[in-house]
Amino acid sequence: TKFRMKINVLDISFEYNGTSQTINPVIIQDNETMILVDTGYPDQIGLLEESAKQNDISLDKLTHIIITHHDYDHVGSLAALKRRFPHVKILASQIEKEYIEKQRKPLRLEQAEKIYPSLSEVDKEQALIFHKTLESVEGTEVNEVLENHQILPVGNGIEVVFTPGHTAGHISLYIKENKTFIAGDALVLMDDKLVIPYPHFAYDTDKAKESVKHLFSYEIEELICYHGGLIKSNWKDLLS
Repeated sequence: TKFRMKINVLDISFEYNGTSQTINPVIIQDNETMILVDTGYPDQIGLLEESAKQNDISLDKLTHIIITHHDYDHVGSLAALKRRFPHVKILASQIEKEYIEKQRKPLRLEQAEKIYPSLSEVDKEQALIFHKTLESVEGTEVNEVLENHQILPVGNGIEVVFTPGHTAGHISLYIKENKTFIAGDALVLMDDKLVIPYPHFAYDTDKAKESVKHLFSYEIEELICYHGGLIKSNWKDLLS
């Protein structure tokens, strides 16, 4: 029999572009598999290792990386992790795979280019820095495409749940035995409220709202947001 799954929420705080930020990648493990969900910004392997170590976890045991979507704060350290641990399998949805492998231009870059002509000179400078950051993220090969409602054979199963909206191929994960839902960026915790992140940048706001409604069909005792961390109280009460 497989051991009960352990879910560790990493808590990584740092300065980025002059603001304090915290992100919450997740490590899921049973006795033979260790999965990292999302990889932080570029150059954050050190921070990931440190945070894992605080949870008595060594990244050397990593077997899989699941990417919820291709935004650079989620795939930033993916290429570097793959170089360090070449045996690790990388999993994502088909749509996100195309972005992660750089077959398609990042969604945020497309959006940035659209608003570019309307920016002031000062804002243009900032936009160019952002542009360069997005372009600098390396493409990485995705080894396995995840399907909606697919059950991954870890512990007693991890369900892949498609939650499009924030990006076109965004996925979340549901772990039934722990009643835990890993939301990625389907929801973020801001000012003690659960909201759809940056709706004006969402690929499709209506789809993002639909995806949140979809959460109600799962029995969720713990909700984990990439921006906001672990929520144990009744998450429905925090929906704005």
